[in-house]
Amino acid sequence: MLALTLGVTKSPAEIDWFDVLGEGIVLLVAILWLTLIISSRPAGRVTEWLYYGSLLLVCSFFLDLLDEFIRYPAHIRTMSWLESLPAPIGMLALTYGLIGWHREQRVINRQLQGRELLLRDHRLLDPLTKLYAVDYLYAVLARDLELHRAEQRSLSLLMLNIRQFSAFNRQYGAAAGDDYLIKLSELCSSQLRASDVLCRYVGDRFVILLANTSLQQAKIFAQHMQQHLTKLNHHESNLKIDIVVNEITRLTAKQALQETEEMLKASKAGIAPSVLLPS
Repeated sequence: MLALTLGVTKSPAEIDWFDVLGEGIVLLVAILWLTLIISSRPAGRVTEWLYYGSLLLVCSFFLDLLDEFIRYPAHIRTMSWLESLPAPIGMLALTYGLIGWHREQRVINRQLQGRELLLRDHRLLDPLTKLYAVDYLYAVLARDLELHRAEQRSLSLLMLNIRQFSAFNRQYGAAAGDDYLIKLSELCSSQLRASDVLCRYVGDRFVILLANTSLQQAKIFAQHMQQHLTKLNHHESNLKIDIVVNEITRLTAKQALQETEEMLKASKAGIAPSVLLPS
């Protein structure tokens, strides 16, 4: 509207259609970047940098394309400034976001490398989320319990449970439920250390094994996870996630998981406290 107010529309003979084609393609690519970011990234600080950087580029490229159709008086520089300023600011914001994305991806790649090595030997992965499955959880928990007892180190478990997940599937469909599980697993994976293990325990339940982590440290980590998982909104649903923390000492792998499950049941019944994550 500002461009139409300040400028005059060019006649078809004055329009350079090759420039229109080139600048139009650039604008469409920028819009595609923005769409991919919105559709594939979970909410968070890195996504915001990528989003606003791409949005500024779209704004700049749009005004650049508009120049091909509208002529502005030489003494009015307003549109020139509005066209030029968003591009470098957007590139800086986009670059900062890409650096954050790169850091996230390095963490995820470490997880994937370990999974790929395991897959060649055992094929113990959950087919949907590509996380370790329950058989691997029992094996690695038994191994780590022996190592940590011998070295007298702490070992903690986090169990995450999605409340009302069956109702969510009935309301929005199985595809939406699968998408939620995939995004949840990716978000959790990006927050882990290389020594941590994330497994899909059952359909709506996940377990994180924290090596060399005391109960107090595990609680701090659970609060950290809380801050990130609250951003995982989906279909404006009423999904909530319970997290319970358990430090493993003298139990076997089976006993440790059973005890953690009992803690989860108690927290859901309101008997014991847990970290409760609103959608």
